[in-house]
Formats: sequence, C-alpha cells, structure tokens
Amino acid sequence: MGTRFMCTVEAPIHVKVKEAIVEAQETDTELVLRRWRNTSRLFSNKVAKDAVKVERESTSGKFEDVAPYVSGKRGRQVFLNGDVDYGVWTAGQVIGLIHDIPTCSELISRIEKEAQDTLTRASSLITSSTSEGSPEPTSHQSSNPSAAGKTGPETPGTVENGMNNPSAEIWGVGKPKL
Repeated sequence: MGTRFMCTVEAPIHVKVKEAIVEAQETDTELVLRRWRNTSRLFSNKVAKDAVKVERESTSGKFEDVAPYVSGKRGRQVFLNGDVDYGVWTAGQVIGLIHDIPTCSELISRIEKEAQDTLTRASSLITSSTSEGSPEPTSHQSSNPSAAGKTGPETPGTVENGMNNPSAEIWGVGKPKL
C-alpha cells in the first residue's frame, strides 16, 4: 500500500517520481542487501542496479562496499528533486499495477468498492442447507463415484483412500472430471 499511496495527488513527493511509478512494470524493482539478510526492494534505477552489482561482486563481503549506493540521504533527495536516478528509493512489486495518480479520497473509495465487490463475489460461493431441511453433503464426504455410500473420516479435513481432498473441493480442485 505504501507504493500505491506514494502515487497520489497528496503524497509529498515530486511528480516525476509519481510518473515513473505509473510508467513502471512489476519487474522494475531490485532486491538489494540480501547478502546481509536485510533485503529491501528498490525501484530499479542506475544506482540500485549498481548496488546489486557491487553486492554480488564484492570479495570482502563488507557492507561498506555497498553503503554509498544505498544511502537514505540520497534517496530522500529523489523525492525532493524528482531525479529518479539520483539515489535508491523503495517500491513494491505493486508498482506494475499502478496506472494513475488519484487523490487519496478517490483511491480509498476505489479500494472500498473493490473490496466490497470481492466480498460479494466470494459470498456467492457459499451454499446453504437444502429447502427440505436436510443438509447438503459435507465437504468431507466423498464426491468420488467409486466411494459411493461411504462417508468421510471422523475427523473433518482429512483424506482417506478413494476420497477427494475436502479442503481443495472448496476451491474447485479435486472434483471429479465430467
């Protein structure tokens, strides 16, 4: 969400950075500092690529070799001067899904609508008991024709021979082919 909100009208960063985010793809990031188990995902610019190269090729293995490239001081200047290649700055893979620069209000409304739409679609997948009052087969009963008449194991969520994976059936996996 950080990268998404960086690319809003109200975000206090240079418009050129916002435009670079809009133009980017999800592959336009670099993983830096992995060697020291302090991984950061950065916008893929010249400085970030140089940092990755130094990190990979360093024979000493010392952080001091890469430190000048990953300085937060230079990264802060990117947001002020708009030169996206001046220093490193963090960006998530979501960068490839950002195609506009809305206001925060517009973005939050959009997020709420998409969440509501997703919940509505997901809730439509939930089934209830049949109208006659007898429950539908439970997910741990086999839908395998060769296991007809057999019910599932005593412990829901477990799988026995000749039985489909009950948890997978929820997601439409493991059902017999037509």
